[in-house]
Amino acid sequence: MSKGKISVIFLLLILLSGVVKGQREVVWNYETWWGLMTSTRVANRLSVYNDFHYSKNLFVAYRTGLTYHPKGDNFVTTVAYAYLKLTAPFSEGKLVRSEHRPWMQVVYRVPSTKRISTSFRFKYDARFIRDVTTESLENSYSFNHRWRFNNALRYNLKPSGNYFSDFFGVILNEALITTGPGPNGAPYEHRTHFLGEMRQGNFIFSAGYMVRYLAFNPDFARMTHGPIFWLTINLNLMKNKERTFLENPEDH
Repeated sequence: MSKGKISVIFLLLILLSGVVKGQREVVWNYETWWGLMTSTRVANRLSVYNDFHYSKNLFVAYRTGLTYHPKGDNFVTTVAYAYLKLTAPFSEGKLVRSEHRPWMQVVYRVPSTKRISTSFRFKYDARFIRDVTTESLENSYSFNHRWRFNNALRYNLKPSGNYFSDFFGVILNEALITTGPGPNGAPYEHRTHFLGEMRQGNFIFSAGYMVRYLAFNPDFARMTHGPIFWLTINLNLMKNKERTFLENPEDH
């Protein structure tokens, strides 16, 4: 990759980061994220979406749904449900707070070259989160909307000539905006991922580093950072052995 292309990528990263410097107090935290993601083709245009994500003292999440793949597989829609367990102010890192999250997303995969590809994702979460006090869980739930905008830039580091055996460098940026009637901890969040990926057959192994910026109010924000380890598996249950739909980690 030329120096000019590298400069453009880092400029876009800075512009997309959404981190506004000012007088706001910023607290830094460390965290590690793990993920197992699967997509299983079950029909001519359909696949079953499943994923599992975990971060110690932060959350555990399971999501399942159905994905529609049009001809060309470049404008992909998923409708799904997620169940999460979160921490609470009194839980000392234990995951005790429930969340129910119906959601949907649309992924647009831009026609690409052999070396460079990009995609855009819009995702909507309907968040039903159990209410808490500083000392206990409540029986009620609050509702919020969360709007997520994602862009992934993927560069093929070592083309093998076989689309299912390649190495990639990925920069992933995502902005998350939360609105709605319920209490809102962080109205704005931004995530930046730097990933190295190896694709072998139906498996994609991803490792990298993530930085998250959470704006709680005009006076306080949090920056969290740490490593990421993801495994993405694409499966095919079609008897005629048609080509497996290919889901990338950023699609999850």
